[in-house]
Amino acid sequence: MIKRLESIIMIFVGFVGVLDTSFMIPIISIYAKSLGVSDFEAGFIAGFYSIVAIPSSIIAGILVDRFGRKRTLFIGLLWDAISVFLYSLVLNSFQLLILRGFHAIGGSLIYPAFIAKARDISSDRIGYNMGKFLAPIALAVSLGSGISGVATFILGYKISFVLLSIIILLAGIFTLFLPKEQEKINWRGLKGIFEGFREAGFSTALGLYLILVLYIALGIIIGGLGISLYDVVGDDRQARLIVGIGVSLSSLASVFLFLINGIVFDIIGGRVVLLYSVIISTIGFFTAIILTKPITIIISLLTFGFSLSGFLLLSTILVTNVPINVRGTTIGLQQVLNILGVAIGAPIGGYVASFGIDMVLLTLIIFLLLGLLSLIKL
Repeated sequence: MIKRLESIIMIFVGFVGVLDTSFMIPIISIYAKSLGVSDFEAGFIAGFYSIVAIPSSIIAGILVDRFGRKRTLFIGLLWDAISVFLYSLVLNSFQLLILRGFHAIGGSLIYPAFIAKARDISSDRIGYNMGKFLAPIALAVSLGSGISGVATFILGYKISFVLLSIIILLAGIFTLFLPKEQEKINWRGLKGIFEGFREAGFSTALGLYLILVLYIALGIIIGGLGISLYDVVGDDRQARLIVGIGVSLSSLASVFLFLINGIVFDIIGGRVVLLYSVIISTIGFFTAIILTKPITIIISLLTFGFSLSGFLLLSTILVTNVPINVRGTTIGLQQVLNILGVAIGAPIGGYVASFGIDMVLLTLIIFLLLGLLSLIKL
């Protein structure tokens, strides 16, 4: 009964923990524009979260190992709830900029604490259990980005932010009912971190490589696919709609695929998960090259859900396949590469878009195939 309650709380916390980030992505630059800034300033304010989150994620991972998962998860969610509430009170762009940085610091605590806690309680059937805890994150990404525009249109910014902050605060309160850490974390400072990395061997590096390749591919989609689609459909709004629907469906599909991939991982192993994930996505993108139609682009993005779930599941298992006292730190590094991958991939996507949509899709295929290099050591 306790185990089931713990899983239910963790699933809810995992969902809410990234809901605020996905909710903000489509609307934050528009919100900044409503405060009277230029397009460039609005984009910078939107991206400032990621700038601050990179160093914060490294520190956050260390803090998770130093002070424990439950405590840092509660602090991170409480910090997030306060940050989201404060969005409803900002009066100018400077306040919004500072708040984006403040939000990033607290938000960086949640993912390392949550994933470290998830791995700590997944002693058996690691693939299925980690898939179970990653699935609500994918659902939050899909739903959060999908409902933010509707919610702010109907309720306005202020009420939407207040309601979201209440939901996050509720998740934070729920963490107080999580059992105490089953195993005492023996944190041994920076020396212990280096010793833990050495003990983990190649596992951590392989997991970080997989997540970097995945998020570069995602960055290419974000930065290049919509631009190149404009030349195909001749309508900026339709191009955005196609990419938006495709990415949303990809995230939604990955909710179920995390569970399936987790079961396959436990029965057969990670090699098979990685192999069929890449093959299915590659076939999808090749189909879109051969027949470049809106529906085939959407289907190809839907097949990207296989790589999204496969790469992320394997990466998360690998980076947590380390001594318990450094799991937070390795997950913090994984979070950094999430951000860096998109930052690298988006300009690559923008550049290859100038050569047409076929080149964007081909570049996506190349990066997914690069993930297969990990089969050598997986």
